[in-house]
Amino acid sequence: MSKLFEGVKVIDFANNIAGPYALAMMADFGASVIKVERPGLGDDGRGFAPFIEGKSVMFMWLNRGKKSITLDMKNPTAIEIFKSLVKQADVLVESFRPGVVARMGLDYKELKKINPRLIMCSASGFGQTGPYSQMPGYDMIAQAVSGVMDITGRPDAPPTKIGPSLADYCCTFNVFGAISAALYSREKTGHGQYIDLALADCAVALNDHVEIGILDHTVHRNGNHHVMVAPYGVFSGKNESIALGAINQNLWTRLCKLMGKDEFSEHPLYNTAAKRVAALPHVIELIDGWLKKFEKIDEAIKLLQEHGIPCAKINTLRDLENDPQLVAREMIVDFKIPQLAVGKVKARGMHIKFSDTPGEMGVGPELGQHTDEILKNELGYNDEKIAELRSKGVFGTN
Repeated sequence: MSKLFEGVKVIDFANNIAGPYALAMMADFGASVIKVERPGLGDDGRGFAPFIEGKSVMFMWLNRGKKSITLDMKNPTAIEIFKSLVKQADVLVESFRPGVVARMGLDYKELKKINPRLIMCSASGFGQTGPYSQMPGYDMIAQAVSGVMDITGRPDAPPTKIGPSLADYCCTFNVFGAISAALYSREKTGHGQYIDLALADCAVALNDHVEIGILDHTVHRNGNHHVMVAPYGVFSGKNESIALGAINQNLWTRLCKLMGKDEFSEHPLYNTAAKRVAALPHVIELIDGWLKKFEKIDEAIKLLQEHGIPCAKINTLRDLENDPQLVAREMIVDFKIPQLAVGKVKARGMHIKFSDTPGEMGVGPELGQHTDEILKNELGYNDEKIAELRSKGVFGTN
């Protein structure tokens, strides 16, 4: 069975999360990915916690299935080697600040001269244009600019950063999708193209409060509850909490009946989602009071689910390992890291499930592990040539 991206050659010239993870996903589905790293330090992701036996588990997960070559890009010979790899590549992803690759002579305008079929994607904080383009592009900065922090957190407290690297991962999936679309386009036109993606743009794209926030200036963050519909938020029992959504009239009626509060179902102060938002403190009081009647929150969840009311217990990070749904969907898997004595760790699995071209998670590379192999197999260099280049510092010292 052929793999989705079998035969597609990719150069990973990116750091941190968005670019590297997108290309790890491509590697899962058969792409051949060469990761070009700085000598000595490599990708910044090699410094991400957690560490086991001195190695970053996060880096290995973000860069699974790739081969690593080190090149000192200040060395003209290294630049020529890079261009030789590009000449054979289908895809190149970079994540430098706008203008950096152009100063190296490696922008799309130059690279398409040597490879018109090349698809090049830049994943930066704020994109290649605009007044913010030269600002450092970290996830939290993108979250701040996108407005998602303004609608996250309690109304009487400062804006709150969303826990996961939301902008990074949103950009990741857009890099994956955009490259896939560009490969499809190339099948029809025979030409590659340039893709400009920004963490901030991707975060704005998923901020579903933009339109209402612009139209209604009274909208503000609402803690663990939605600003437009209710009940839709976090509710607490004696010791644990659940996420619950009963946003339409049918669900609200069922919930009221279950709680023994039928009088609130058609009450003029509660009979629409918007009215329930206006009366949110009382709605929260009603539901929390009912949940606190149960010794264990699981008893309430069972009743709610039996009556078709959307809800779920809020998992702790420790709960994820044994959550039956996540295990069944292979979203928590044994991730192989053969460089470690333990051999494997529990990690996230692949979230895209193809019926005919399933993926497989590979192994993350050591820094520069495949330098000689890449030069021999891709460029036809012999041992003597590689030794000569190494003596000139082309690959740095690993």
